[in-house]
Amino acid sequence: MASALQSDTKKWLVEQSEGILGRVAGKEGFGEQVSQLRNLVQIVQEESEVAVLRNFIRYQSGRKTTQKFWSLICDDVIRTLELIEARQELADEVLRKAAIQQFFGYLVRHYVYLDRVRRDSKPRRGDRR
Repeated sequence: MASALQSDTKKWLVEQSEGILGRVAGKEGFGEQVSQLRNLVQIVQEESEVAVLRNFIRYQSGRKTTQKFWSLICDDVIRTLELIEARQELADEVLRKAAIQQFFGYLVRHYVYLDRVRRDSKPRRGDRR
């Protein structure tokens, strides 16, 4: 169903995901947390209610083991979910669910890229940089 999304909506979703992660990529707690985003991709296969997703994200941001990562992106992700919910062209439940799925998919993709760049730029033991 994601293909039913308008191209400008897809572009906006990509911009949102890249912007959220781009603002926090170098901060403590960012690295090696792709499983957190992939969990959300799985959750949105079944759940597309923003209130439920917001609740889950806030829960994750409160957990000791995931707090550092989620505190970096929690507010921006929730804000984007609320903007998705408010967009007129996504008023249909099927389209809204597709947009949310796409958004989290784009977050995963961009996160994997940024995490790789971060790890590749770190000096390795014995490197003289």
